[in-house]
Amino acid sequence: MRFQAIVYGVIALLAALTASAPQPVLAAGHREGISAAFVRSGDLWLTTGSEERKAAAGPAIATPLWSEDGRWVAYSKGDSFVKELWLLQVESGKQLLVNRAVSGRYEWAPDAERLAYQTDGRLRVIEAEHPDKVLGTADEIGSFSWLPGGDGFIAAQETELQEGGFTPVRIFRMTLAQMGQPNLYKTLHVLPGQSDDFFAVRTSLFKWSADGHWIAFLAEPTASLSADSNTLCVLREDGVVLRTLDHMARNDNWFEWAPAGAELAYIAGEGRDAGTNKRLKITRIDSGRTALYTPRGYTDNDFAWQGVGQLVVSRGRETADTGSEGVPRRKLIAVALQSGRQKTLTRPRGHTGDYAPQAFPNRLAWIRRDAEHADVLLGTPDGDESVVWIADLEQGESYYGQWDSRRVLDLIVRK
Repeated sequence: MRFQAIVYGVIALLAALTASAPQPVLAAGHREGISAAFVRSGDLWLTTGSEERKAAAGPAIATPLWSEDGRWVAYSKGDSFVKELWLLQVESGKQLLVNRAVSGRYEWAPDAERLAYQTDGRLRVIEAEHPDKVLGTADEIGSFSWLPGGDGFIAAQETELQEGGFTPVRIFRMTLAQMGQPNLYKTLHVLPGQSDDFFAVRTSLFKWSADGHWIAFLAEPTASLSADSNTLCVLREDGVVLRTLDHMARNDNWFEWAPAGAELAYIAGEGRDAGTNKRLKITRIDSGRTALYTPRGYTDNDFAWQGVGQLVVSRGRETADTGSEGVPRRKLIAVALQSGRQKTLTRPRGHTGDYAPQAFPNRLAWIRRDAEHADVLLGTPDGDESVVWIADLEQGESYYGQWDSRRVLDLIVRK
């Protein structure tokens, strides 16, 4: 039966590659419940159930982002630093312009169809159905993330360069009702000033632990320095305790909380090159213990939690020569945390490599790519029975071998 499945998969793959328009070749049972918003040739495409369709024309669409309920997709458009921000209503196909000059992040609320976005240091919140009506604004916001309940934000204030140096970075909470009233914001913590051990003029986005007690973020120095080294921090929810865990590249894909408790996985190691000095570590915040899982001679990059006790990581041999595609060729490796046992899940051939794993109930998705081509594959949690789900995904840009798949792909289990 498995031989037959492989034969059928190969036949379907060849058919997809020779078709005039790429089509998914994944059996319905594999993709059930998982939907994709992705970029192909500068356009926005959707795959929901068995249907693949072009949903919005470019140019230069990027960073598609599903709302929590799967009814909307936010995306940017344009090839300049300042971009247009649009919303797509999935069912109707209606497209709504939010703003013509967005220069920062955007993020859906965890509990409602509200979108927060940044432009010129200002944070704005809109409701998807009425994007022209702003629900709240806040100025001088350097970074932000929604609170777990969706009733406000944790944010960091923009710093200023004064005669004595940069002003300290202040991290605070604000509710939606308090937006635009800085005197009502609750200060959680003021980061230390510049020293030989610590330097930050801004932070990354903020990520909450599953138990809701800790917040992880990168404390970032000036732009030229942050490309190589940032301080990974965790802050207790009340702001009283700040811990600095390690140093790592400026990549907020590379630190993630476990789906339960307060274990933080991250890719440690200074330097912007993805092919050298990148190690998978996990810290238990309650005990402060940190474990290293990358073997000598290898580097780890993107990873995903598969439940509490296991991760899947994209791993390649350590090398300063990143190959013709600009990144080391990689395999997916399953890492069992308690036993330390590690198992190879995928074996890409030739100059292809496997990147950006994402774990779902009973499924594992990842991107297989080389210098010129990228596909999304979907298989079992062990990487078996894998077939091409989405063909001809846009490559996007690579920064010293760091490839941000979020610019071209977002997956969701639709409710």
